[in-house]
Amino acid sequence: MALFKKKAVSQPVQASKGPEKILPENPYLGREPIINASQAIIGYELFFRPGTALKAKRLNDRNEVLAQIATRLANDPHVEVSYPEEVTDANLRDDDGKEITDVTLSEIFYSLKTKGVTQSLGQHLGFIRIRADQLGDELRGFPAIKFPLQIDLAEILEAIKTEANQVDDAEEDPETKQELDDSEGPPVPEILQKLERLRSAGYKFVLTGLTEVFDGLDDILPKFRYVKLDLHQVAQPSSLIDYCKGIPLPRDEKVKGSSNVLQIIAVNVHQPEDFHRARDLGCDAFEGFYFVKPDPELSLHRGEEYRKLLQLLTLLLSSPELKDLVIAIEANPVVSKHLMVIAEIDSRRKRDKPENIRDAAVISGVKRITRWTQLLLYADTKAKVALDATPLLQLVCVRAFFMEALSSKLGAGGGLGSSDLAFLVGGLSLIDNLFDEPARELLSQFNLPSVVVDAIVDRSGILGQLLTLAEAAEVGDLEKCRHLCSDELKTVTLDDVAQDSLMAIKNFVSQTQFAPEEDVWESANSVDEELA
Repeated sequence: MALFKKKAVSQPVQASKGPEKILPENPYLGREPIINASQAIIGYELFFRPGTALKAKRLNDRNEVLAQIATRLANDPHVEVSYPEEVTDANLRDDDGKEITDVTLSEIFYSLKTKGVTQSLGQHLGFIRIRADQLGDELRGFPAIKFPLQIDLAEILEAIKTEANQVDDAEEDPETKQELDDSEGPPVPEILQKLERLRSAGYKFVLTGLTEVFDGLDDILPKFRYVKLDLHQVAQPSSLIDYCKGIPLPRDEKVKGSSNVLQIIAVNVHQPEDFHRARDLGCDAFEGFYFVKPDPELSLHRGEEYRKLLQLLTLLLSSPELKDLVIAIEANPVVSKHLMVIAEIDSRRKRDKPENIRDAAVISGVKRITRWTQLLLYADTKAKVALDATPLLQLVCVRAFFMEALSSKLGAGGGLGSSDLAFLVGGLSLIDNLFDEPARELLSQFNLPSVVVDAIVDRSGILGQLLTLAEAAEVGDLEKCRHLCSDELKTVTLDDVAQDSLMAIKNFVSQTQFAPEEDVWESANSVDEELA
């Protein structure tokens, strides 16, 4: 008998795993373009929805409780338990039971750094609204050159007033009063000191809410690089703009060739007449959707060349024979040049370089040619503006890709036979603005399904609801987005809206990188001039 017996080694006790942590949703909601006088996009105001971090915390807390309940029931199936309330956007409240209205800096950071919002901007700026109480060291994480930070004037004035009241109270103390008397002048308000420190570090600030000149304004304006004005709210816009432009700014040594004059951005510019007025008053940029409305000066889409594009699109939507398609493409020089560029890039993968339009059509396929033709309806071939900076083109293209992606979330109950229908609705949703004719009359040329036409004209059906959701996201209308996602489009979440919006922008960028060289546009221009 052995003197020693091998002792069995017990397995280490594994700690029970709790429920998997839920990450916050993407707080990104949408963006509104900011356009310069040359009608090129220079940036976007970015919209975010509040409460995403708190919602994740509430969901994780709830899951912890549910796990504890499951353990108790496993030990005693008859024990009485009380289940926690579901966590939804509608019932989300803070610890005091109040509705969440403010986006935190950490939520914005999460969206910019983790969810691809920064990459979606390309070369453009991202204007972000923050509160005056967020002007602290935590801002150091923002890429200063990329994200101008908007602050409302009312918050600045309130902070100055609060500090002044505190100084008045402190003057009752003899020692404090003596210190103030010994100082060289009145103290600079703390919020202006913070703005100056951050401005010196390279941050660019945008002042909003200004409607008139007042005492002390010249102390505030030098801290800012941009001023946003709602001209509908300003009694004397010309004098206010002149005053702002007359305030000398410190030279920005970090940016070569930077201006020392305040840049004035007109906001809520949704009609062509709003744009004309703002431009004539001396505004430098314009935020709003005025460019979707027909205007003789802004729209160059009514010539014969664009009628040919409509005819080509009609043919493409009717499953054409190859020979008929080639003839129609050859009759459209703008499409021909784009198609050759696209096909040459595709051919690198297929190793079949196109020699002519027929080869290019075979390589690219009808679906891609159809989509490019839709896009080119919104491209201004007379303007010296890159495709990815063309406001109308980017709006409609991103809308079409967004609706296509979101339609896949509808499931079998959505009633859509193909996500291509959703793309069609988005892509043709502003066609009446191009030609200044009723949409139903224009769309009747294409032999489209009635659900597509009705969605565009009446916003009816599931496609109409998708289009309404796309429009709401574009202007950052959180309440309408929330209503549509909880009612007509129940299988779509606000997180889907954020993710698919960014995916749509990515698709747009991948499409516009195939833009031809400048000489291609110049060749197309000469054709337009001959036909004019």
